[in-house]
Amino acid sequence: MKILNETQYAAFAANAKTLDSLRRNEVSYVPGAFEVTKVIVLSKEDFEKLSEDVSPEYPFLKDNWEFMNADPGGLFRCLMVLSEGETKNMLIAKRKDTLYLGYGKDYRQINPRDVPMERITLEEPKAYQEQAAFYHRPRRIDDINGQNPMRPVPERETSFRVEQVVVLSDEQYRQFKEKGFMDDQIFLFDYSDKMWLDPGSLCWHCVLVKGETSKDGVLVDAEGYSYARYAAFASDCSRLRLRDAPVHYEYPTKAPEQKKNRKRKGPER
Repeated sequence: MKILNETQYAAFAANAKTLDSLRRNEVSYVPGAFEVTKVIVLSKEDFEKLSEDVSPEYPFLKDNWEFMNADPGGLFRCLMVLSEGETKNMLIAKRKDTLYLGYGKDYRQINPRDVPMERITLEEPKAYQEQAAFYHRPRRIDDINGQNPMRPVPERETSFRVEQVVVLSDEQYRQFKEKGFMDDQIFLFDYSDKMWLDPGSLCWHCVLVKGETSKDGVLVDAEGYSYARYAAFASDCSRLRLRDAPVHYEYPTKAPEQKKNRKRKGPER
């Protein structure tokens, strides 16, 4: 990697599975200018683990998709992943379903300026729920979770994006699931601007309603009403992309107290 007239260049390999394959030049490269948009710092152990299998299913890659873009031969907008206390790094960019990987021996030669930095613990690759089956005017949870034989086929199944999370007490959530879909819910009216179907991308923008300790949840598009006009079942909320979705805790629930973490200095540049 080098810096030329303040434009940085690197060679990237499409869908390379290991960092060693780049070190040994066992892959086909495409050149391009690149811009570091965010720095991710891992422990040495986590960096080595990622190096052995650069899976696109790692949660941190899913959570930071907006920082990555790839134009082979043009500009790569990428994450820089560092090994804590070491200079080696990898650059990761993404175009649709293709990851582009680059390798650097010394991040100080790249000198990313004014970009966010995050220290993370590497989570195991996770299969996210990408689509949901939405039902029109369901009355209760059995109408959307496949338990009602009178509703064997969903009215619509599309991709979706959670724009707002509403957390109810477990008792409120139980009542909502059992008989509350057709009842007016103030929290659905309050977040009516968070729910719509984008016909161009066939993506359902929705509100996730869940209980304080529930594993499952309900995806809702009220279509401007104050009840669940369209709803889909999410069996495991941990498989939903919720990183950027704001969370509202409906009374009497309360937001959990945030633990104070001491800020740690980033690697020297």
